[in-house]
Amino acid sequence: MDIFAHAAWTNIVFYKKYKKERLNRFLSVLFGLLPDFASFSPIFIYGFFTSTKFFDLVGLDLWVVNFANESYKYTHSIIIFALVALLIYFLRGRVWYWPMFGWALHILIDIGTHKNFYETPFLFPISDYKFGYGISWAHPTFMLLNYGLLAVFYICWFFVVRNRKTQSSS
Repeated sequence: MDIFAHAAWTNIVFYKKYKKERLNRFLSVLFGLLPDFASFSPIFIYGFFTSTKFFDLVGLDLWVVNFANESYKYTHSIIIFALVALLIYFLRGRVWYWPMFGWALHILIDIGTHKNFYETPFLFPISDYKFGYGISWAHPTFMLLNYGLLAVFYICWFFVVRNRKTQSSS
């Protein structure tokens, strides 16, 4: 899925938990973007400075492409996420750091929405299995449905919040 949709869905999922803690909701969204930022930032920066489009770079034998391909396995693995989450859990005195679960949400969304392009190796390093039966996030029908649902959620959210503010001021 694209980073804008990842950010929007993560915000929706973590809204109720962090309704009044905007920093934690922001951190959840950041963790939801982390897998793609960590893997693809170098390739986008390289493309920007060389005036080369992302899709023209993919498949070339360049260090930025190789970095993206290799780091993608780590940033999009539920196994790696679980190990890091457990490490943080124990370092924090057996307390979960919930904003970090934005990363897990990102992986779960990507499993079914990356068909034929950067399929998600969610069981790495235990297995190289990738779920190849989903639908591409870039497919026009999926994008229409995805952004349509996001619009419905945010419009309803707007009216619920507005209605609550109107009721509390009366």
